[in-house]
Amino acid sequence: MEIGPLIKLHRIKQNMTQEDLAAGIVSESYLSKIENQKTDASPEVITLLCERLGIQLNAENEDMIKEKAEEWYGMLYEVHNADERRQRFEELETLFKANNSDHEMLFEIQKIRFFLVEGRVQEAKEQIERLEQVQNSFDARQAFYWNKFVGNYYHMELSEFPKALNLYQEAESIMETLDLLDDEKADLLYVISILHSKLVNDLSALEYANKALAIFRNSYKFVRCAQCHIILGIAYRRLHMLEEAIKQYNLAKHLGEITESHDVIQLTNHNLGYLHSRGGNSDEAIKYFKIAFDIEDAHSSYKLTTVMALIREYILTRDYFNAKDYINQAEVILQKQKVIPSQILIELDVFKAIVEKRFDDYEQLMTNKLIPYLQEQQESVHLITYSSMIAAHFEEIKKYKNAAYYYKLASKSYDDLLKI
Repeated sequence: MEIGPLIKLHRIKQNMTQEDLAAGIVSESYLSKIENQKTDASPEVITLLCERLGIQLNAENEDMIKEKAEEWYGMLYEVHNADERRQRFEELETLFKANNSDHEMLFEIQKIRFFLVEGRVQEAKEQIERLEQVQNSFDARQAFYWNKFVGNYYHMELSEFPKALNLYQEAESIMETLDLLDDEKADLLYVISILHSKLVNDLSALEYANKALAIFRNSYKFVRCAQCHIILGIAYRRLHMLEEAIKQYNLAKHLGEITESHDVIQLTNHNLGYLHSRGGNSDEAIKYFKIAFDIEDAHSSYKLTTVMALIREYILTRDYFNAKDYINQAEVILQKQKVIPSQILIELDVFKAIVEKRFDDYEQLMTNKLIPYLQEQQESVHLITYSSMIAAHFEEIKKYKNAAYYYKLASKSYDDLLKI
């Protein structure tokens, strides 16, 4: 890779201006041309700039660095000891400081994924902001990972799904030009299927989940196969193909059991619960939600999603005693969360107002907070649920004008969902 973009990146990382770096070596305008690959500077100038930045020009260990970097990158996807992953990261940081490597820019891009896996979200954001200033210099491979990992950030941390999908699709357009491992391709197809599912693009979710499944099946990645079956089950449920949905969930559950994947078993039972909830069978829904919630080793974010669904189901059946118990358990989980979605906090306030029979507060929270928030986020599925809930409440207390308004909103949200 050209040295110019790396000089620019190191300057940015060290909070140096072009004036600081160029002083006594070259003019600022000439440095700008070097950084943006608009001129080829002499070896002497490059050496002076690198010395000021502390960049070593030794390139003797390239093969060893490439091998170590690829091993470390693999640890970001597989179950590995976190301490070993961090130790390898520190080792690579030291190696790149001591060597001029063509692999360094890719390592800087892969740091985004590392910081996200580690839960160091602010550092991921700062890394993205630094790299944005040199992204025009990326080759095809670097651009692929850049779009994928920035997509991860917008997807998992900001929940900006349309933005994330655009980034993933840009990575997909580059993917076929690269010599990538099949599992790398399948992982991108899988995350695209997830986003289509979240955006309720069910036919696209089916398409991408089936593409990913075919690759994972060939490489015997059974946990990844199970994850694809769950996405397929969700899509079939929404398309009212319930027998096919249950078949997909049961396949996922079986694969989760033989691989002892608690997350897969948890997600499968949660989705079976949701299937019965949408079908109006609260007893079956609660049964599966409770099985999902009681899986101790499942990821806390999955348990949080399930406990919120369980509370909602108990409230719909007016079992406020059990609803209150699970509200308390949800608050325990929240204390351990680093990032708490705003929707969860508002929903919990709504639930507490209902079980404590503070109906004035319930009306205010629903009409002034939760429903406007869901409208802003274009959360059509939840808008249908909560608009119907508050409409039924208003109808029960004979506020028919208000009831009509929210029933109409629920109907409109359903129409919007069908247009997606």
